[in-house]
Amino acid sequence: MAASLAHRVAFVLVSCLLASSEPLGPAGGAKGVCTSERQCLLEPVEIDLRPYTDSDNYSDSDRERVTKRWSEAFETLGVVQVTGHGVPNKLIETLRAEALKFFDKPVDHKSNFTYGPYGTEKGGYTPTGIESVAQSVKGVKAPADLVENFVFRYLEGSPYWEPPNTIGWEALPFPSGKQYISEMERLLATIHRVSADALSLPDSDYFISYYKSPNGNALRLSNYPKQEVFPEAGQYRYGAHVDYGGFTLLLQDPTDGVGMGGLEVQDPKSKRWLTVLPRKGRDGEEAYTVNVGDLWQRWTNDLWHANNHRVGNPTKSTGARLALVFFSGPRADALIEPLPGHGKSKYPPATAGDLLQEKLQRSNL
Repeated sequence: MAASLAHRVAFVLVSCLLASSEPLGPAGGAKGVCTSERQCLLEPVEIDLRPYTDSDNYSDSDRERVTKRWSEAFETLGVVQVTGHGVPNKLIETLRAEALKFFDKPVDHKSNFTYGPYGTEKGGYTPTGIESVAQSVKGVKAPADLVENFVFRYLEGSPYWEPPNTIGWEALPFPSGKQYISEMERLLATIHRVSADALSLPDSDYFISYYKSPNGNALRLSNYPKQEVFPEAGQYRYGAHVDYGGFTLLLQDPTDGVGMGGLEVQDPKSKRWLTVLPRKGRDGEEAYTVNVGDLWQRWTNDLWHANNHRVGNPTKSTGARLALVFFSGPRADALIEPLPGHGKSKYPPATAGDLLQEKLQRSNL
C-alpha cells in the first residue's frame, strides 16, 4: 500500500491472510485478508497531536492536515491512535502499578470501595459478575463480562470531588488518580478542539459549554483476570458494544495482540473482528486509542461512525489484562442534536444524561 494511501485510510492492515484468501471489507480504502485461524492484525491510523499541543512550533497547514485525517478516520471505522499528547510516561507507569496492586487484593478488601451499583455518580469498585455491556444494545442478552473495575467520578467543583465516606485521595488505592484525571481532561480539551476544527464549527472551543462540571467524564481502571476456566457461550472479557457517550481515551495493555485477549474492533463491511495493536510515538510515548461513542454519531447526524468493539478472550496462555479507560460525556442536561451544518436530526431529541442512564440500566445484571 502506498504511503499516501495509508495516510488517507482509517486503518492500515498489518497482517491479514486467510487460506481461502477471503477479503476483508474496505476500511476507508484499505483491503486485506485473514489468516487460517481467522485472526487479523491491524494498526489504527496514528495522528500526532503536536500541531495542537505544541502549536507555536507548527503552522495552520499542519493543523489542517491533522483535522483532515481526523475526519477521514471517524467517517470510516471510527478509531485512531494519538501520539504527541504530552501525558508523562512516568505518571502512566505509576497509575498502572497502583492499579495492579489494588486488583491483586481479595474481593472483600476491594469491596470496601463499592459505593453503589455500576454507573453510580460516586464511582468505586465493581466486581466481576455485575456488568454485561453487550446488553446495552437493545434486545441483546449476554452473560456477565469477565472484568472488574474501579471508576473515578470525582469532578472539580462537584459534590463528588472528595471521595465518599470522607476518605481522602491519599487513603484511596490510587494516589496518582487525581493527576491522571487532570491529564485526561487536558487531552480531551485538545481532542475537542481538533474535532471542532475538523467539523468546521464556528469556534474551536465550541464544546466547552457542553462539558462544564459536573459532566459525564469518568476514569475507569479495568482489570480482566486470568481465565482459569473456559468462558460460557457468548461470554467475553467485555462484550460487543458501542460506547455510550463522547470520546473514549484508552490506554491499552502493552501485551495486547492476537490471541492475548485484548481490544478488537469490528470491520463494518466484512463484520470480522480485528485485533488492535498498541503502538508508541516518535518519542516513546504510549499512544491512546481513541474512538467515538454514540453521542458523536448523533451530534454529527451519522457522519462519524461509533464503532462496535469488544475485549476478546485469550486463545494463548496469558495473565490478567489491565486497561486505563477515560470515558467522556457532556453534562447530563445537555441536549444532543445535530451540530451546525449537519442537517435535520435523524434521531429523536434526548439529553446526554438520559441516553447514558438508559444504557447503564440495561448493562447492569
